[in-house]
Amino acid sequence: ERKSVAQIMRDKKKQTSLTLQWLEENYSICEGVCLPRCILYAHYLDFCRRETLEPACAATFGKTIRQKFPHLTTRRLGTRGHSKYHYYGIGIRETSQYYHSVYSGKGLTRFSGAKLKNEGGFTRKYSLSSKTGTLLPDFPNAEFLILPLTLSREKIETFIMMYKTHCQCILDTAINSNFEEIQNFLLHFWQGLPEHLLPLVDNDVVIDIICVCDSILYKVLTEVLIPSTMQEMPETLLCDIRNFAKHWESWISSALENLPEQLSDAKLPVARRFAQSLKRQTSFLHLAQVARPVLYDAELVNQMIDDVERIDLNSISSQVVCNQSDCDQDLELNTEFLKEFKEILRKQATVEAFTEWLDIVVEQRVIKPSKQNGKCFRKRAQDYLLKWSFFGARVMHNLTLNNATGFGKYYNSCR
Repeated sequence: ERKSVAQIMRDKKKQTSLTLQWLEENYSICEGVCLPRCILYAHYLDFCRRETLEPACAATFGKTIRQKFPHLTTRRLGTRGHSKYHYYGIGIRETSQYYHSVYSGKGLTRFSGAKLKNEGGFTRKYSLSSKTGTLLPDFPNAEFLILPLTLSREKIETFIMMYKTHCQCILDTAINSNFEEIQNFLLHFWQGLPEHLLPLVDNDVVIDIICVCDSILYKVLTEVLIPSTMQEMPETLLCDIRNFAKHWESWISSALENLPEQLSDAKLPVARRFAQSLKRQTSFLHLAQVARPVLYDAELVNQMIDDVERIDLNSISSQVVCNQSDCDQDLELNTEFLKEFKEILRKQATVEAFTEWLDIVVEQRVIKPSKQNGKCFRKRAQDYLLKWSFFGARVMHNLTLNNATGFGKYYNSCR
């Protein structure tokens, strides 16, 4: 039966209304966040499938998004030849079913699911020289930006070009391991900014552009400085990267002296997250390097298994301040956790296998339950991390009281 024009218009209006409501429930204005356009459209297709609606084409859906979020802008991000259009200024709500699939990623670390490169029976140490010649992807193009009338597009274009050259210089210097020299580049750029460009860094739109550029630089720096596999790194390089991360925020802060306060307020949190990420990943790599030979020592592994079997879980659970049902549940989970841990030790598993196992633990204990009961992912993750930290501390205390020689040797090698 063919629908009348009036019926088609009513259906279209109803579908638009449902789509706007769906956008409201799943997305929100989020300054500084980019979301690939193709991902948002894929979410929309999933919504239409579940609601048995006829999906609109990508262009029509784009108009609906702008109806809901009129101040949204579009940016093309990514490496040359692989760039994608992104919506800038929109994020997925934590309560949305799409939140975990986009933001949590797969695995706890960038090493998750990776295998150690082995060439000719031995593993090669990671070297930054292999990254020589790495170029930054495209920065935002001033031509496609929606700018206030008070801003000169030509000046914005000049500034972005200068800033990309500055960022490329930082990247090249990091690849050459001349980390101390980077502080001079930061001071030279920000304190030597031409007078006719100074008003730009006092503008919120330009500051947003700078933060997007910083995020691009930090992503490439992370990919360059940290190997994608748990490849062995020279201890001197690990120390240099840790030292670089330790000073990065203070270097940025010093370079921005006497410049608009809102520029520092925007740049420093982004810099802080980058530095914290580098610290976490270098610590993880150091731990993996120390653990690898220990896990290949059959005698030491057997001693560690004996140490685990002597842990008094009832004693640990009795020290937790919680109601009885929660304590019983935690005891059951901790018992299962230690059982799995012993099984992996018995198999003389690699560091990579332990990483995959921890990914599964987090998936089962945090991510899946959050999807099922609707509890905020961040809150559940915080609760689990608190319990994990307490349990880990009590286990180490118990091992110390039991004079656990296996873990004692491993702990001393980690220091």
